[in-house]
Amino acid sequence: MYVDEVYYHETFKGEPVDPADFPGLCRRAGELVEELTLYRLTKEGFPMMSAGLQTAVKNAVCAQIEYLDANGGAESDMGAGMAGGTLGKFSYSGSSSGSGSTEQSIFSPRAERILWPTGLTYRGGRI
Repeated sequence: MYVDEVYYHETFKGEPVDPADFPGLCRRAGELVEELTLYRLTKEGFPMMSAGLQTAVKNAVCAQIEYLDANGGAESDMGAGMAGGTLGKFSYSGSSSGSGSTEQSIFSPRAERILWPTGLTYRGGRI
């Protein structure tokens, strides 16, 4: 794992997460950040990264933990997106994009923004 609960709560200052859910969220968030970086990030290579790069990775994992927790937990990418629902006076109805999909990205937008300047998410092509 790239972070622990102490880092998440005391350094990143993340939203409260149920302690029982934290290990699963942390493991899944790490997997998703590895995927987001096209597997340039590995547990074996992480200790060899510069301190600044390690901090960016840790913060991206924390942002991903927060995002997963807010959007259904560690297993939130196992099925189709939520089309809609009602809770009390609150009602949600998914809007479809041009492709007809109502699914939202499994990747935290904040984690992506944290990683952009690191080069770990570079997909190639010309600038």
